This record gives sequence, C-alpha cells and structure tokens, in this order.
Amino acid sequence: MKIALPLSLNLPSMGLRLSTVIERCRLVSRSEYLISAGIRKNSPNGSIHPNSLTKKFVAARKLTGINFSENPPPFHEIRSLSGRLYKDAYGEGFAQKLLGHTSENTTKLYLDERDNKAYVMLCFCCKRNVKLDLDLI
Repeated sequence: MKIALPLSLNLPSMGLRLSTVIERCRLVSRSEYLISAGIRKNSPNGSIHPNSLTKKFVAARKLTGINFSENPPPFHEIRSLSGRLYKDAYGEGFAQKLLGHTSENTTKLYLDERDNKAYVMLCFCCKRNVKLDLDLI
C-alpha cells in the first residue's frame, strides 16, 4: 500500500511540518535516503539496515538515564506514538490510513493509550550544518 502525504502536513502537538522534517534530514544526508549512515564502504548508497535503527534507538533510550523497568519502549513504539498523535490531531480514520492498516481493529491496537506516566517526551533538534553521526547516538 502506498499513500501520498502533503508536504504541508502538520503534527500540532510536536510543532512539526512534514516539509520541515524532510528539509532537516536533507541537511545531514548526502544520499537519496532521508535517514542515512552516509556513503560508506559497506553502504555505497547510504542505506541503513532496519536493525541498525533499532540498535541506535536502544542506545539513545539508554542515554536518557530513565529507568523503564521491565518493559522499555521498543523502536516500533515510535510508530504507535505517531499514530496516537495524528489521531488526536486529525481523527482515527486519518491515523488508520497513515499507518496503512486495512483493519480498524489493528489500528485500535496501535492507538491504545499508554500510561501517560510511563513515557517522557524527548526532543532532539538538528541545527543547520550539523552532521549527525549515527555511530555516536
């Protein structure tokens, strides 16, 4: 399933616009990928293996110093969180389409509200001309 998103799409709760996010990614990526490890010997086109994102997320989560007890949020939680934020802004139908679900029941699982006390909102900002090194995150 493919969906087309307008570059003007806003996520009010985060103060972000899709075009701005893409622009920030392009500032630090010299490849065709929005999220890139850079052109390297083992990645001549700049692509990142999905498992690398998961590992870097775990490393970043640990750097927060937050004790998540037995069930720390996995990388996939980002998808669920975005679904909940877009549902709040544009409704459940929009979130379902954005998540690419054909089943309303699957969407409801993703949009299940978490315990608000269990998570802390973190914001990482990129400044112009700053290169992000995924090995350091």
